[in-house]
Amino acid sequence: MNLIRKSGESRSSYPNILDELLNTGLSVFEDRRSVPALNVKEDENQLALELRVPGMKKADIHLDYKDGILTVSGEKNEEKEEKDKDKYLRREFCSYSFNRSFELPEERYDVANAQATYNDGILEISLPKKEQKDNVSRRIEVK
Repeated sequence: MNLIRKSGESRSSYPNILDELLNTGLSVFEDRRSVPALNVKEDENQLALELRVPGMKKADIHLDYKDGILTVSGEKNEEKEEKDKDKYLRREFCSYSFNRSFELPEERYDVANAQATYNDGILEISLPKKEQKDNVSRRIEVK
């Protein structure tokens, strides 16, 4: 079997048969990069979401809440170029966007008092929980 060695790593140059059958080759990993990694923490007082979105500015990130769905999205467009006497030596375009939605029912979370901060590539969203009323249960006598 032919092995490719790259920076101390070895892997087969033949595609994995299971990957081919399930269509889960490298393209899946490329697609996953457009969805930010997520951590979720919940306690009795709040729900906290942490999304990893490095390289973005605060103005690039948008949070929208409608009909019980919180949508977090962002878009960044960048253009880099190097010139030598009006001729391009190199020109690169870079575009990155993401969109992720979460079902957060208003009867459970206080969306009006939600807070979001962005620091060092991590977007933190905290939503206070609303006080849950206990469902009334009782036996009703049939007469």
